Amino acid sequence: MHRWSPPSRTGYNGFQPQFDLNFADLYKKLRSEYGPTAQSKVKMTNDISQIETEMEDCEAEIHWLQSHVAFLHNHSRHLDEYKTCLYSLMSPIRKLPDELTLRIFDYACGLNNLTSGQLKTMPALAISSVCSHWRNLAKASPQLWSRMRINLTVMHTDHLGFDLLQMYLDSSQQYPLSFEILGDKLETLDPRQAMVCATVGACSDRWKELAVSQPTFFKVLTAQNPTHFPVLEELSISSFAFRLSGSLDRFQDSPKLRSLSISLFPLSKLPRSLFPWNQLNVLTICSYSEELKYLLDGPSDLTELHFCEWADGWFKQTTSPMLASSIQTVSLSVAASTQPESESLVDVIFASTTCPALTSLSIDRADFDDAYDRPWPKEIVQDFLSRSSCRLTTLSIKSIPLSDSDLIDTLARLPSLLHLTIDDTCVSYNHSPITSYLVQSLHAFRYNGKSLTPSVLVPKLQSLSLVSSGASKGFSDTDLVEVVASRQYPGGYTYDSETMKSFLRSVVLQFPDRDISEEVYVPLKRLEKAGLRVVVIALGRILI
Repeated sequence: MHRWSPPSRTGYNGFQPQFDLNFADLYKKLRSEYGPTAQSKVKMTNDISQIETEMEDCEAEIHWLQSHVAFLHNHSRHLDEYKTCLYSLMSPIRKLPDELTLRIFDYACGLNNLTSGQLKTMPALAISSVCSHWRNLAKASPQLWSRMRINLTVMHTDHLGFDLLQMYLDSSQQYPLSFEILGDKLETLDPRQAMVCATVGACSDRWKELAVSQPTFFKVLTAQNPTHFPVLEELSISSFAFRLSGSLDRFQDSPKLRSLSISLFPLSKLPRSLFPWNQLNVLTICSYSEELKYLLDGPSDLTELHFCEWADGWFKQTTSPMLASSIQTVSLSVAASTQPESESLVDVIFASTTCPALTSLSIDRADFDDAYDRPWPKEIVQDFLSRSSCRLTTLSIKSIPLSDSDLIDTLARLPSLLHLTIDDTCVSYNHSPITSYLVQSLHAFRYNGKSLTPSVLVPKLQSLSLVSSGASKGFSDTDLVEVVASRQYPGGYTYDSETMKSFLRSVVLQFPDRDISEEVYVPLKRLEKAGLRVVVIALGRILI
């Protein structure tokens, strides 16, 4: 192929100037010729005619050149599109076996939001629209179409029916279904909403995961009185649907049910409930009292307890701590206000429970509308850790007012801790635990004023995640970098077998409300090359 070049002058038939533009002679005549000696009008008229003709030729040439430039722009775009397609043909994903491609699709396809009206929120449909090969793969993968979210209050009013739901149900074939039915509180449903709930309810024998936000929706879903749920694994229902003790009994025939999330349930009725409590692995609830002992004492597969402190929640300390011998994970979502007679969730759980098998503890905020200013129950937490004698490996505290000294005291009692997350979002400056004192306390070689102390805070720490908002201003970025560097030990380096230290393998630092100097964190880039996973984000900008 020959490279394109402009045509030679002799072979180019385009515009060539013809009229001699002698401005020097013209200006001389303008200054000197007047009266009877002025140049003949006939000659000037002839020159003007030649000029106008040549101007028309110029205009025609301009139009031709503009057209040619447009052609070249379009041709360049076509070439770029063709090149992109060639790169697509070379894409590594085209060489993947269908089995691996389907695993990627399965990972990428979460809930399909059928009422959003946007293709990007319906991943199964988006994937199937890329090409015929992906469409065939999607059609042959019913699990991609089995996860659906429906918001009944934003259904498009111009749709008499809901064909999209039926299309997803047909494409899912007989695969177990995951539904999330959302919407505002409604006293009654219009015909379209009722039809959607009835359609979902007709598939009750295929429910694998079911989350319903309003009692009206649940009432229509179960209008046919289903009692057998052979594949149901996770159930999340509004508290209003279960204020009566027997309202959960319809799920007694759910052999695979392992997770229940329910805001409020009359715990005093637990012994008479026919619900299969003993087969649960995960329980999320918005209350705590003596009656919970029925679940914790009896034979149970329960390993995770999640408590939410909402406005209708109710928490009361027990006369003596209850033993939760099988519980490995506890999470607390706290709120500023609950019922007037309710006690603080954090106080109740730590004072009323003993968890010897606990490995993971998480405390965060259920909402950010009201300021949360309840004091940290230092002594209650100390008693809980001492009483439980657990080997906690994961601790996460988010948006909770807590002094640096109280946090350090807690960490000092957790020598087995591997993963630590601290987030001071929505915490005032005076109550943020992320301070210079905390950062320096995490240094592997702490100085007590006279010498280095061999006592290392959380010596086995492997991952550290800090979210430092505008509240935490009192620490140095340089100190933070030194802390991370201090926990990169040479192989086999320990003080003794009791306090063996391990490498810090992952560090995530986020500064959502302030900018930082990239130069300060350059040493972490070198540690990243040595194997440490490092993420540094400031003002939403990823620095590392």
